[in-house]
Amino acid sequence: MTNLTLEEKVAKALFDVKAVKINVGEPFTFASGIKSPIYCDNRYVLGFSKERDTIVEAFVERIDKDVDVIVGVATAGIPWASFIADRMKKPLAYVRNKPKDHGAGKQIEGAEVKGKKVVVIEDLITTGKSSLIAVDVLQKEEVRELEVKSIFSYGFDSAKENYAKYNCKFSSLSNFDVLIRLLAQTDYLTQNEAGIALEWSKNPEKWGK
Repeated sequence: MTNLTLEEKVAKALFDVKAVKINVGEPFTFASGIKSPIYCDNRYVLGFSKERDTIVEAFVERIDKDVDVIVGVATAGIPWASFIADRMKKPLAYVRNKPKDHGAGKQIEGAEVKGKKVVVIEDLITTGKSSLIAVDVLQKEEVRELEVKSIFSYGFDSAKENYAKYNCKFSSLSNFDVLIRLLAQTDYLTQNEAGIALEWSKNPEKWGK
């Protein structure tokens, strides 16, 4: 595959390391409760330096250079935020899913974010609810400007609706449609599996019921 777009390069990095899992017989269950025949395990990519670099470089290309702080969502977004902050020479912070129950009881750790332009890094967006916990915390901390960027998104309408409630911009380096299109050109997915995955993506809440 030559002359790939950024979205295609990221999707290819994911399936090159077999981070994409297929199981039609025993579907995966997302944190939202949605059943899926396909799952993208972005944590797995951390173990592969070449593909990891591809993703970090894609993030750096898509992040505004005047951003003040790179913020990771606990836990999956933290390593990616760390790589990006190091590459861009920017301050780093991360947001817990709830405040610590000891010590200073902080929910935001690392760099100061109040009044700053921040970008929140997440590995995967399904409905968006996990990263919006961080968005809510950061908005209450009165950041100046905020957006969320993830490695991959399933493209659910529910994610768009949830982010709209917080008036928050979000985008992903790659997405489900790009991934399936590329996989269908390889022997990684059979035509039947690709068809099932596309059918699922049209109505994920109802699929398999």
